[in-house]
Amino acid sequence: MKSKSENIKYRLSAKTILLYVTYAALAVASGGVFDGNLTFGLFVGAVYSANPIVAAIVYLGSAAVYGWMNLLHAAVRTAIIIIAVSVHRVAKRKIGKLTLLLYLVVADVFYIAYGFIDYFDLFDKFLYAACGVAFAYVCIYTFRAAFVRGLNYRPALDETVCIGLFAIVASYCLSRISFGRFEVIYFIAPFSLLFCSACFGDKVTLCAAVLIGLGNIFATASYECCVYCVVAALSAVTLSRVNRYLGAASVVIADVLMSYFLNLHGAFNVATVAPAFASALVFTVIPTKAYDYVRDYVSGGAERYLSKTVVQKIGDTVSRRLVRLSDIFLSMKQAFFTMSAGSVSPEDAERAIVKQCSENVCRDCSGRVRCWRQDIALTEQNLLQLGVCAVKRGKCTILDVPQSLSVRCDKVSAVLSEVNAQAQVYRSYKERAETADNGRVLLGEQMGGVSDLLMQLANETKNRTDYDRVKEQDLIEKLIFHNVLCSGAAIARQKEIITVVLTVSSKDVDKELIEKVVSAAIKQPVETERVEHTESDAWVNVLLVVKPRYAVTFGVASVPKEGNEISGDTHTVTRTDNGKCIIALCDGMGSGVKAEKMSATSISLVESFYRAGFDNDTILSCVNKLLVGGGNEVFCAVDMVVLDLYNGLADFIKLGACSGLVRSSGKVEIVSGSSLPLGVLEEMTPSVTKKALVGGDTVVLMSDGVADCFKDPNILAALFAEVALNVPQSVAEVLLNKALKRCNGHPADDMTVIVAKIA
Repeated sequence: MKSKSENIKYRLSAKTILLYVTYAALAVASGGVFDGNLTFGLFVGAVYSANPIVAAIVYLGSAAVYGWMNLLHAAVRTAIIIIAVSVHRVAKRKIGKLTLLLYLVVADVFYIAYGFIDYFDLFDKFLYAACGVAFAYVCIYTFRAAFVRGLNYRPALDETVCIGLFAIVASYCLSRISFGRFEVIYFIAPFSLLFCSACFGDKVTLCAAVLIGLGNIFATASYECCVYCVVAALSAVTLSRVNRYLGAASVVIADVLMSYFLNLHGAFNVATVAPAFASALVFTVIPTKAYDYVRDYVSGGAERYLSKTVVQKIGDTVSRRLVRLSDIFLSMKQAFFTMSAGSVSPEDAERAIVKQCSENVCRDCSGRVRCWRQDIALTEQNLLQLGVCAVKRGKCTILDVPQSLSVRCDKVSAVLSEVNAQAQVYRSYKERAETADNGRVLLGEQMGGVSDLLMQLANETKNRTDYDRVKEQDLIEKLIFHNVLCSGAAIARQKEIITVVLTVSSKDVDKELIEKVVSAAIKQPVETERVEHTESDAWVNVLLVVKPRYAVTFGVASVPKEGNEISGDTHTVTRTDNGKCIIALCDGMGSGVKAEKMSATSISLVESFYRAGFDNDTILSCVNKLLVGGGNEVFCAVDMVVLDLYNGLADFIKLGACSGLVRSSGKVEIVSGSSLPLGVLEEMTPSVTKKALVGGDTVVLMSDGVADCFKDPNILAALFAEVALNVPQSVAEVLLNKALKRCNGHPADDMTVIVAKIA
């Protein structure tokens, strides 16, 4: 939230103050022109770009200067426009071009119907009202381009035309105002031309001279001022390159020479050249830094090229950092694998047991000398035989004691006890070591996955991003033409990926319209990925991406095992940021709460890994090791389809899952796999089948509770081929009902059917 002082600063920005000053000055100047209809057009334009209440006060004040009838017409018009704007703001609906035209016509009804004298007067009213309506549209585009969007963005074609018409009308109105011999237009024209030469360049200055001259011609029916403007513009753009003070002096000299030799003002005296002299004086008094600031602000378009170059440089820098991070994680992976050196081998453990027996049991035995000196080889062989039995089976008994040892040894029971104790110690140690190694291997594989992911991000970041400046400007113009105020656009292409970022007015965010215009501009269908707020509440950034070629609709039908309330089957259908759709079915072995918990955990892990961008092998290997390390002996069959929505390529991944079905062009194909479920073995290799899918294809995944009802997958394939329905949910329900019918309505296991259709 902005503080009160920040809000005031925002509202009273330089552009806003300039808007109010321009609007107020022209409102007073145009109040007596066309019966006040031009002022009405100014008011409508100001309502779109400024505070409506302030705009209304200025409008009513300027109308009061020209009599009560003008004020009455202004009051009625103001009331109608303010009410219309308020209703639309409450309803949060934009005022379209045709809707605005309707409001303007309604606002002019009272002006046309009240106070006309004869039919000629009525015709004049119609003509003046039409001029006011047309000028309203001109003011809307001009004010929004100059004071809302800002002149640092090049105006669109329609905005340029409106700015030119606005300049002509402004010159027309100002040419009618004079204070004695002080003609206002001869003050405004020199200053405007000098200002344009200092800030906008030669072409704009010459165009401004022509427009100001045309307005004066319409007002006075004489060409002197137009000729003066052109001469002053030429001298200003020529001599301002040497010195801005010399350029200011040149417009005064042009006025003096034309007044003296060509009778510019009808007479030659100090009063007639005073406006031009005052104008040049004001121009020179304003600090040079002010003009430099405006010129830099207007030239802001060049900074966008610089910013895009900087973005490319930053991308290279980030890419190098990601590569270094990838190397770090790869080194960590190798370190974890190196640390996983394995546990003590069984052979070493057996020899250690023999040693422990000799030290703990035989050291105080009276026959120690005989056993460990005279018959040492036989004693070691007998104890080693016991150690092998204990390590292999976990425990040895009196039946495992060699006959030669039982005859010679007086402490057979103590030997058995010691061997079994040492074997138990070894088994506990081995379990701890394997758990630790599995953890290190799992971490190592995850580090390797992160390393691969970072390397992939590094390559994507390093790829050159191309910008299409011509299309960007064309897109801005098209959006403005459709009444969506756009202050900037960026069309970025990285490899084959196109991203469009637009900065539009928060009041004009119409996703459907924006998507339609952008799609036509880049000749590819797009969709809005997100809308982000900017530092200003008035503007938002709209991020659009190319719409994938395919979309997925799906349906799910499920029933738990008879006697259970919860199904052990879980599923997910999710779309990732890189344009892939994950369709997965996880069948927790068994049924009930425990199976549901394990299958939900597995499917959640798989979905999270895919969202992060990991590859298939890393994902399934990590999830498998987590399940193996859990020690819960609950396994999960995973049936998954990873579909690329841009090209239709799909990976059918099966881990202990039953066969799936694909219907394409009326033919049904069985997709089978041969792999153990997750959590059975530490090392697993999923069964992966690659297929190319197209629009209209339908994919069926099912748990083994459904497949077991049909015994032969060909039977289910034939039934699926006979289903004439196209809605995935209906197809899923039909297949589940057929399966229930074959098992007499008593499901012996959890049953789930997922049907996904490619559109």
